[in-house]
Amino acid sequence: MYPLFESIKVVDGRLINLEWHQRRVDFSRNRIYGDCDSLELLKVLTVPAQYRDGIIKCRVSYGLKPGPVAFSHYTKRSIRSLQQVECSPFDYGLKYEDRSKLKQLFQLRGACDEVLITINGLVTDTSYSNVALFDGSNWYTPDQPLLHGTQRDRLLASGVIKQAAIRISDLHNFDKLVLINAMVEFDPENYVNVPQVRLWNQRRVVV
Repeated sequence: MYPLFESIKVVDGRLINLEWHQRRVDFSRNRIYGDCDSLELLKVLTVPAQYRDGIIKCRVSYGLKPGPVAFSHYTKRSIRSLQQVECSPFDYGLKYEDRSKLKQLFQLRGACDEVLITINGLVTDTSYSNVALFDGSNWYTPDQPLLHGTQRDRLLASGVIKQAAIRISDLHNFDKLVLINAMVEFDPENYVNVPQVRLWNQRRVVV
């Protein structure tokens, strides 16, 4: 009934980057249902008093109509190591509630904190975020992500990062990798050392 969801950062009671979440909600609903009235997030979301201090995660499910809204205190994950996983193409172009494929891939992280997903040798995303890589001069994000994240779109529009096709064989050109999503701001000082990314056996592909 509610196939999609948004995760929205709340800081001291203020909804962050709501414009970009609204754009994705409108795009996603039109993609699934065709032309339909806008689901205005400002009319749907009210931050409860007990969640108006600190950093909070707001999760709203939706479809043609708004669904359940949940608020929770947010603790950022510490990601210091990545396991590359090569998999067959799959569709996560919209922020679907069904994350079973991403969870399956995450289970392949081994001793690492997270997976770096590649498709046909091209870097895409981690199981829960977009990525940006630094080549010593500029930050680049893969031009074929699994999901066009709101933080990624905002950073591209502001010129902080650029798009590029990044193959796993190109990783030697980069020094640093950062994770970005609605809850995780772009932070050049909080990075994974690219030379330490563990590479997948290229003969193995996850279906």
